[in-house]
Amino acid sequence: MPECHIEIIEKFTYIAVWKITETESELVSGLTLSKEALNRLTLRRSEVHRKGYLAIRQLLKRFDIHPLTHQYDDNGAPYLTDGRHLSITHTKDVAAVAISTKPVGIDLEHYQNKILKIGPRFLHREDTQDPKKVKDIHFLTQIWTAKEALYKVFRKPGIHFNTQLCIQPFKVADSKGAGTVFEDGKTHHFILHYRYFDGYCLSLATQ
Repeated sequence: MPECHIEIIEKFTYIAVWKITETESELVSGLTLSKEALNRLTLRRSEVHRKGYLAIRQLLKRFDIHPLTHQYDDNGAPYLTDGRHLSITHTKDVAAVAISTKPVGIDLEHYQNKILKIGPRFLHREDTQDPKKVKDIHFLTQIWTAKEALYKVFRKPGIHFNTQLCIQPFKVADSKGAGTVFEDGKTHHFILHYRYFDGYCLSLATQ
């Protein structure tokens, strides 16, 4: 089993990360896929996306989650029918899941120069007052994953990243932080957990 990281973040909150090195046929080996799951797999045109989907399924199998327990709601968000909360993420050659007894959101992303172009679109005015950080690929990527994690844990479509999601200031290599979601005049607070890997970073949001 090729997880590069598995951890209990909080009591009854687990994350597992898979560095994908297998072929597609190797990833499908040992999996039981429903008709719906096979259809979702077929709809993924890219091999990278298919491998990410299969890696997620392998991680869920690692946690003894029955294939039919993993479902998707009307907005396309994953959930578990056994009452636990689930969040998934994959990018390029990495996939991860978060499973908890309370709402969770997880996201990971590789460090890439292209984030410099989209940074101004998702930064809240309170995310940073330091002009140097706006040009820092590592900082921007961490902010992006943190906001994606917040979006997933909040589970309400239409949230604007640059005005409704705010990440409290954090230092390089901080393992814990906080974020807020502004919605309908209310402020919702969440705990953020940061993890750093070679070439990419991960954020987990919990209530």
